[in-house]
Amino acid sequence: MNNKSYVLKTEHRKKLFWVLFFVLLMIGSIGLIVGFNKEFSLKMFLTFLKSTNVWFVIFSILVTIFYVLAEGWSIVTVAKAFGYSFKKSDALYYAAADIYFSAVTPSASGGQPASAYFMLKDGVSGPVITVSLLYTLFMYSITIIVLNVFILVVHPSIFMHLDWMAQLLIVIGFVVQSFFLFLFYGLLYKDKFLKKISVWGLNLLYKIHFIKNRDEKLKKLDEVMERYQASSKMIQGKKKLLIKIFLFNLLQRFCQIGVIILVFLATSGSLSEIFDIFAIECLVIMGAYSVPIPGAMGVTDYLMLNGFLRLMPMEQAVNLELLSRGVSFYFCILGCGLLVVIRYLKIKRSSKL
Repeated sequence: MNNKSYVLKTEHRKKLFWVLFFVLLMIGSIGLIVGFNKEFSLKMFLTFLKSTNVWFVIFSILVTIFYVLAEGWSIVTVAKAFGYSFKKSDALYYAAADIYFSAVTPSASGGQPASAYFMLKDGVSGPVITVSLLYTLFMYSITIIVLNVFILVVHPSIFMHLDWMAQLLIVIGFVVQSFFLFLFYGLLYKDKFLKKISVWGLNLLYKIHFIKNRDEKLKKLDEVMERYQASSKMIQGKKKLLIKIFLFNLLQRFCQIGVIILVFLATSGSLSEIFDIFAIECLVIMGAYSVPIPGAMGVTDYLMLNGFLRLMPMEQAVNLELLSRGVSFYFCILGCGLLVVIRYLKIKRSSKL
């Protein structure tokens, strides 16, 4: 067996492992939520589904699509500033790759590399891809922190009424997001910081005998860093562009939360409790980053149910959580996974021509 075949087989095994792990987590998460309601039954849940407003559910699915698109628009907006042009569908594919692989890998570690792969195949340079993805992540962290600070200021009772475990997860999530915010700021605005991290990484890989020709790699790194610095500085002075990226990320957060609100309304939820649902979901998004589990499964489910129980009986809370999570996460991941497969097959087909 040659080295290339071995690497490919290893990669396939890793992907299969994470897919299986994802499925097991999904089953465990659903089982955890169902276990909270001792009287739960499939017949009861199906009856609940039949009572929902179909139009609100359909609308929530459409909003899920805009949730994916909003991230894609953020990514391509940065790249367009460097003169690149894209098809309308490219934004959807780039975001789908990020969302899908972020969901099935721990700490969302596979999302950005997957997006970068598709962008590279479309001819976008490495430094521009790095800047585009980093700015999207930077604004992503900012919007989550801004929304949660807003909720804690105007509606602190939602947080105070959660149990201590949910509160702890949210606080840890806030610390993690704050760390990411400073990290992305350093990577984007402190060139020496990024270079130090890259050099440290190369030296580590060399010491563990993972790479050879360290001096050659360091020389290539200098060349890449020069292009990255030039790309990064082009963006830093464009305030209107940065505001646009922020608004796209804010739109994505509103779509993410909007899906839950629409499902809530589909199940005869009260209009007077919409802001409560909005506040709960802001805290849930923050708390989801407290544990590096693929898709934050289990953690997100626990936080959603904990919040819903402050507004409604157990039976309704469990049914709402299952349906909300089904549309906002599982349906979204399934759709994104399908888009990733379609784009990957297109790339393979074009490479054979």
